[in-house]
Amino acid sequence: MQFHVNGFRTSDPAVHEPVGEPADSDSLPEEVDVLIVGCGPAGLTLAAQMSLFPEIRTRIVEQKDGPLKLGQADGIACRTMEMFEAFGFSERVLKEACWINETVFWKPDEPNRRNIVRSGRVQDTEDDLSEFPHVVLNQARVHDFYLDTMRKSPTRLEPNYSRRLVDLKIDAAKSGEVRADYADYPVMVKLERTGPGHEGEMETVRARYLVGCDGAHSAVRKSLGRSMQGDSANQAWGVMDVLAVTDFPDIRMKAVIHSANEGNLLVIPGKAAI
Repeated sequence: MQFHVNGFRTSDPAVHEPVGEPADSDSLPEEVDVLIVGCGPAGLTLAAQMSLFPEIRTRIVEQKDGPLKLGQADGIACRTMEMFEAFGFSERVLKEACWINETVFWKPDEPNRRNIVRSGRVQDTEDDLSEFPHVVLNQARVHDFYLDTMRKSPTRLEPNYSRRLVDLKIDAAKSGEVRADYADYPVMVKLERTGPGHEGEMETVRARYLVGCDGAHSAVRKSLGRSMQGDSANQAWGVMDVLAVTDFPDIRMKAVIHSANEGNLLVIPGKAAI
């Protein structure tokens, strides 16, 4: 990024000059160009990108009452790190994250299958795949970086939290069926406010484009009458965030552990393990 392409100026070059009215985090306008539903990684990635274009009126809504507090998917692939570099916060992620350089494998010990032994060790990321490593950082912290990018953008974009999508309709652009201004904003979205002091209030927003980034059980997809494409795995598994007190020698490594009769375990170290 050429921070000083138009000449040097004091202050942080990552903070853009505001353009137009800043996005109001409390209320939504009646019409927008792009409405994003969902403040997960996909929604925030799109919102951070769109926030750099003030000529495109963009808003993002989320059903939860605020930013994510606990991560749900903390692993960051090296290709994703390349994307973070484009947004300008890869160095912040690298500084705070746990780097995954190797993966070790454990399996049952043949003489005594109640015990496990190390069976292999491999480089986690192959050579020349990327200039960035595979890292682990709490997903909520990554969301912080996206939100910070949006707040520094020309539009000062902020999510509108505590909004539940109730319904959406797409007007047919046929002569006489819809108002001319509605033809320019064909997507009508009804949202219910759920935050304190606004419970039950309804908002209607018309948009040129609606982007559903609201997860596997997408309300946007259901409202459109679409079904999920692809397969879903019917498997039982769990994730735990723990501070382990153990003599396991590879606790600070990414470790794949197979047992004889007790299932499998994947250990992914976090920052506390370093």
